[in-house]
Amino acid sequence: MQKRWRQVLRLGMSGLIAVSLLAGQGMAAAQSVNTIHFTGYFDKQLRAQLADTADSFPVVNVRLVKQDEPDMVYYDVGTSILISKDEVLTNYHVVQEFAEMPDGDEGTLTVASPGHLDRPIKAKIIKTDPVTDMALLKLEKEMDAEPVTFTTARDNQIVYTIGFPKNPAGDLVLLDEEFPSTYNTIAKSRVYSNQASDVPGKKGIGSIVKAMAQGNSGGPVLDQNNRVIGMMTFVYGGKTYYITSKTLQSFIKDTKSPAKKQIAVAGKVTS
Repeated sequence: MQKRWRQVLRLGMSGLIAVSLLAGQGMAAAQSVNTIHFTGYFDKQLRAQLADTADSFPVVNVRLVKQDEPDMVYYDVGTSILISKDEVLTNYHVVQEFAEMPDGDEGTLTVASPGHLDRPIKAKIIKTDPVTDMALLKLEKEMDAEPVTFTTARDNQIVYTIGFPKNPAGDLVLLDEEFPSTYNTIAKSRVYSNQASDVPGKKGIGSIVKAMAQGNSGGPVLDQNNRVIGMMTFVYGGKTYYITSKTLQSFIKDTKSPAKKQIAVAGKVTS
């Protein structure tokens, strides 16, 4: 008798109210403005620019079947930031269950453009930092999109965010064998603090004044030149918080650096 699968969408948490998002990335050409939902005022030229920019933010999709729940399929859906042709950054909480998958569980990790959901690319986790909520993924093949550039934020500057795992009709997006059509959402906001210090235990974060809907994790915060000032991670106290570009770049740099040779010290255990 064929099993009937129950689909469950899990929106990742990172100790606070985390946000998991969808954004887009074009495989052969820039996305059409008609496939993107804009919130706020955007003139035609800005719409076209942001449609091109959105190609560098592919969807992350985690599909997980647990050994003790074989009749259920769990999903984590988020966004990522293309830092090279075959590498993306996302939030750790988006891929956490996959990264910590026990023996016996089955899972898949892919990235795809909302404009080309029928062309998912398999990915593997290269490095994670659960404390700062970052994960670096390596793709099986290159993407036809331009990697991003980073810059530093300024207080009160206008910024843009990309994403949401809901289309304008409000339907949740589940990326499975049948890939649905969907929309990116691009929203306008403003930096509240480029060095936020109002969240206990959190460093290397900034905040924007508008709290985003549930579903933005791993998505970019962009300046008016479409450069990345940070990556969204959680909502707290009515504001959306992002990991600063400085923190993101340090994480990438540390990943690229050769591992240091371990030194044995008397009285200490090295692993």
